[in-house]
Amino acid sequence: MVYGVTRQAAERLLVVDDDEEMRDLMRKVLEKEGFRVAVASDGRQAMTTLLQGAFDLVVTDMLMPHDGGLELLEKLRRTHPSLPVIIVTAFGDWHSYTRALKLGAAAFISKPLRMSDLIAAVHDALEGRGAAASS
Repeated sequence: MVYGVTRQAAERLLVVDDDEEMRDLMRKVLEKEGFRVAVASDGRQAMTTLLQGAFDLVVTDMLMPHDGGLELLEKLRRTHPSLPVIIVTAFGDWHSYTRALKLGAAAFISKPLRMSDLIAAVHDALEGRGAAASS
């Protein structure tokens, strides 16, 4: 299900993925939903981007060079404790899933990624209903 979004001031999202095609696809889909989207290619670049402005939510791949999604989530809990984070991965396992949820991930979504699942998870996290997982 795709949500129709009308916003006076669009939420600002950060999409973090080392796969340029996936990063651009998520950016385009989320921009079409009415969000303002910035991108980063790994956790380190994401932290630098987050220092440069306010964001309402982060969508991050789990496995990346230079700080993957779980490492990024861990850092964000120290620097931005209330910032919702959605983890996306093709390599999810029970340990990673439980660690992400313990660290406060709003959602844990498995690839292959259905864009409707991503959009629903973003809306849920922004509405404070996080802690949802999709497969």
